[in-house]
Amino acid sequence: MQAEPARIRVLLEEDLSWDRVLDLGGSHGILPLLYRHIESTPGHDVPDTVIQRLRERAHSTAVRNLQYTDELHGIFETFENESIRAMPFKGPILAAVSYDDLSLREFHDLDILVHREDIPAAVDLLEARGYEWTRNAPRLDDSPLLGGPYTMPLVCEYKLERADWKVEIRWRVGQSQLPFGVGFETMWDRHETVSVAGVELPVLDPEDRLLMLAYHGTKHRWHLLKWISDFAASLEGTDLEWARLFTRARTYGVERRLLVGIAVATSVLDYTVPEWVDRRVRNDSDADKLAASVAAAIEGGEPERPSATERLVYNATAADSSRDAFRMLLHRDSLHPMVLEYECLPLPGALHPLYYSVVPIRLIVQKLAKALR
Repeated sequence: MQAEPARIRVLLEEDLSWDRVLDLGGSHGILPLLYRHIESTPGHDVPDTVIQRLRERAHSTAVRNLQYTDELHGIFETFENESIRAMPFKGPILAAVSYDDLSLREFHDLDILVHREDIPAAVDLLEARGYEWTRNAPRLDDSPLLGGPYTMPLVCEYKLERADWKVEIRWRVGQSQLPFGVGFETMWDRHETVSVAGVELPVLDPEDRLLMLAYHGTKHRWHLLKWISDFAASLEGTDLEWARLFTRARTYGVERRLLVGIAVATSVLDYTVPEWVDRRVRNDSDADKLAASVAAAIEGGEPERPSATERLVYNATAADSSRDAFRMLLHRDSLHPMVLEYECLPLPGALHPLYYSVVPIRLIVQKLAKALR
């Protein structure tokens, strides 16, 4: 997304504390974007030392992103050889399709959506490439992790590492307590293919990508400018049929999250949307209030990661209905078995419900530990 040069020029004429600007830009993950906007603004008077620091950060980000993209190519070549259905999202994909430049978006891992049935095979292939699951739990039976017909999954993703590389393999966007309404098969059926650094890769279609970004930003209470910029850049880079986008959002239970994303982009970045869309946002008082709280937090200074309770309350307010909000509270992670139980006592999928017998014990121990602290 390209900011207006005149607006940038006005801001650059302010008496800025550049150390503070660089610190905040680093915390929000937008230094490459800041460098691009400054360099594209003629007649700026930014100190050479600041430009040099930004240039070095942009260069290191570009190199790192290209290395990650090359690794992604290798992973997908392996997956294709084994007919594994997978789509990368966020990371280099967003940099390529939303910013049209791999160097403009900072990321530190690769996020890959894989069909639920293909998760074990995908993880096996990554382990063959030298990756290790960061939880280090034995994988004698994947069903406790992925869930069965009568049980919730313990996790929706495997987090793997190899040296400096980090990869998340997940079968759906979101968590058990806060699922994204669009399932893998639906997204796969309408996925597109784009060239990323010269290699064709399957990616989410533009509307699913926008809904995913609205969901993801709301999940994290939009506390980083990077996520707001991602959403705005994707809006700008998509030939939108707004009515169809809202219909899809309503179908999958993320309409208010979409409204929140639009409200955040317009209030924080002055992004412009059609008048009827803006009116629709303003008519949803909850969406407007949630966006206002984001703007106030960003103006307050250093970004702070919201607590689990703060995120839960924010997302319950952003739910499309009271029923969705109640389901979210009912599915709260702490009320269900966690990876800790599986690590201590791996059980086959048929015995997974037995984990619920120790949940009350864990909650009591956690409460006592908190009281003692």
